[in-house]
Amino acid sequence: MKRFLIPLSTAALTITLFVGGASAKSNVEVEKFTVGVNSDLFAQPHESIADEYPFGFVGGFGSALALKSYDKKTGEMEFYALTDRGPNGDAPTYLENGQASASKFFLSPDFNPQIGILKISNGKAQINDSIPLKNKNQSPITGLPLAPGLTGSSLEVPLLPTMDKLNFDNNGLDPEGIAVDKQGNFWISDEYGPFIAKFSKTGKLIEKYQPGAGLPEVLKYRIPNRGMEGLSISPSGKVFSAVQSILDVNGETSNALFTRIVLFDPKTKETKMYAYPVDKTIYKKSNALKIGDIFAISDSKLLVIEQGKDANGVMRTVVNLVDLSKATDLTGKTINGKELETISDPAVLKNINMADTKEILNLREYGWDMEKAEGLTLLPDGNTIAIVNDNDFGAAVSTDNGEDITDLSYDSATKQWSLDSQAIPTNVQFSVNSPTDRKNVIWLFTISDLHKQLK
Repeated sequence: MKRFLIPLSTAALTITLFVGGASAKSNVEVEKFTVGVNSDLFAQPHESIADEYPFGFVGGFGSALALKSYDKKTGEMEFYALTDRGPNGDAPTYLENGQASASKFFLSPDFNPQIGILKISNGKAQINDSIPLKNKNQSPITGLPLAPGLTGSSLEVPLLPTMDKLNFDNNGLDPEGIAVDKQGNFWISDEYGPFIAKFSKTGKLIEKYQPGAGLPEVLKYRIPNRGMEGLSISPSGKVFSAVQSILDVNGETSNALFTRIVLFDPKTKETKMYAYPVDKTIYKKSNALKIGDIFAISDSKLLVIEQGKDANGVMRTVVNLVDLSKATDLTGKTINGKELETISDPAVLKNINMADTKEILNLREYGWDMEKAEGLTLLPDGNTIAIVNDNDFGAAVSTDNGEDITDLSYDSATKQWSLDSQAIPTNVQFSVNSPTDRKNVIWLFTISDLHKQLK
């Protein structure tokens, strides 16, 4: 049974419900704040679409979240809020010199991924300052993809809104997870590589680890644009990261039973991997499960955002408590010389202990109606979970003929569009996305006895 108590102010909502079993009754208080962003931090559109976005792209600081400071007396708090690679959108198959490639629109091609300082004070959330990410030579990092053939390439051709081809950036990053170590350095995970990168306090790259060079080589099989989606540092200093979805090993793993959580020890450089299970009673396809972010409570316990459309096509967004204490280290584990993801029969993996997962919060039961929950952290009280959405910079891409743009092809030589090899007149439309997803909103979920559940 659930009892909803709605106070006079709709900023906070108190709900009584059963959490963690019928015997555990917990009060849940929900607060949410629309994040304001200083206009100086707005990403600027390419000149060809300046009229569509006269004020620039709002927000974008929702790809990851880490606590910066918390004042128990005043309730003021600050977070590090991360952008991803910048405003982008789906694009057609790109035909060039007889070669067909996936492509992606980059609406602000010079965008520099950055870390925003998000402050909640006096009932408002605001970002006025940011830390831009820089290469070792101090040049700005971009969000443009790496060239084909390199570790981390998404095999996408970067396009301007004009359909002209952009250059690749072999140092490009698509940041998706953030944590701060005891020395104040930033650790950031990336969807391209997948990479794990260490940055100084000022945002300068110190080191970058990739599959086969610091990270397990098997991670190179990540689905393009579904690399490392979350990152956190445990109290002991271990770096945890999570692959967003199942690996794609030579097209043989569509029915995989798990995705991977990776542990990296900055001191020894050793790694371990654990299986995060895909519940096939919930998801019709294994790749429907997506991890949004993670938070390391200890070296064996994590909070994990799990999201994706269930078998009925209904969006699911939950926070799970994950226990790795009995999970098998997957390092070097194969069956008949093949990666474990090729196995779809749980009985064959009976000797592989996957992580234990327990749902502790269903965000959609408390009004969460956004598509992407991608930033997660736990406040010092041990009871409050902070979550922010990724608003995709408020941008959307569509076609004037109503066709899904990813079903279309564009010939760079003839400038012609086609669908199933048949010519089809097409104009690309660049606009703002849905009102629900247009802005960054940070939510605070306070569960009265969460600290007990996390022990």
